[in-house]
Amino acid sequence: MRIAAFCDFYNDAFRPLKLIILASSNELDWSQTLYVPIASPFEPFETEDFGDLLAVSVLMEDLIRSTDANVMGINLPQMARRHGTEAGLLIIEMDDVEEVLGLERGFFRRSNC
Repeated sequence: MRIAAFCDFYNDAFRPLKLIILASSNELDWSQTLYVPIASPFEPFETEDFGDLLAVSVLMEDLIRSTDANVMGINLPQMARRHGTEAGLLIIEMDDVEEVLGLERGFFRRSNC
């Protein structure tokens, strides 16, 4: 599983805007919550890395706060009911990650990609 950040210009600076989770088809157990460690700086995810991969957006309602301050859960069963189980690319707004982890807004925007 690869955890990276899609970065672009935001307020005149190059910042991480989306958290990307890239997994092969057998890496995700869609019947359980996926817990992901969140640590910056993030590996960059380039536009060409998207390729032809089937991607789904992870909504705020899919995110779960963990007891570990640097870990976030993703409710994969809920996502599977909405999108099926074929996606190998999960895309999360960095603002949502910050909110779930209880970080101040814009925390990751100070990070380099």
